[in-house]
Amino acid sequence: MSILHTNRLTLRPFEEDDANAMYHNWTYDERVAKYCRWSPHENLDETKALLKMYLEQSSQGFEYRWAILLNGTNEPIGAIDVVGTEDEGKSAEVGYVLSHDYWNKGYISEALNIVINELFHNGFTKVIAKHHIDNIASGKVMEKCGMRYTHDSKEQKKFGSDELCDVKCYQICKNVGSLLAPNCEGES
Repeated sequence: MSILHTNRLTLRPFEEDDANAMYHNWTYDERVAKYCRWSPHENLDETKALLKMYLEQSSQGFEYRWAILLNGTNEPIGAIDVVGTEDEGKSAEVGYVLSHDYWNKGYISEALNIVINELFHNGFTKVIAKHHIDNIASGKVMEKCGMRYTHDSKEQKKFGSDELCDVKCYQICKNVGSLLAPNCEGES
């Protein structure tokens, strides 16, 4: 898996020592989990189990999950990954999470932009992202990265729950021969 760099961030694979930073920076935080499909972790052991799953998936060839770090540090402040693929592996759905302490500083826009480019470079032709209908800031991140709103949908609110919530769906498609274009082939 590639290590990605922006002006302010490094995106790298998760490491065994990341559980403590994950827990203290985002997995315990109700403000962060509010719009996510997981509930806040009650203890560090829950985060260690999540990290163990991440590392196992990485060892089995899952290449599209990055810890987000400020340049010059080795402490993850968030994560960004491909949460699903469609169209025989040509379409990737991206999800992200960031410590509340780093919200509204442009970090997720920076991370999403470089991940979109990395996915296009690796053969994906469409990148999709979704956000809880009340998480307006996440929609602004997607738009800032060139993604276009496509439709509303209903999704499982939390893993293991039958409760549904409204989400807004966005996408951006690779325009072969030029820079990124938000419209996919055949769409206006």
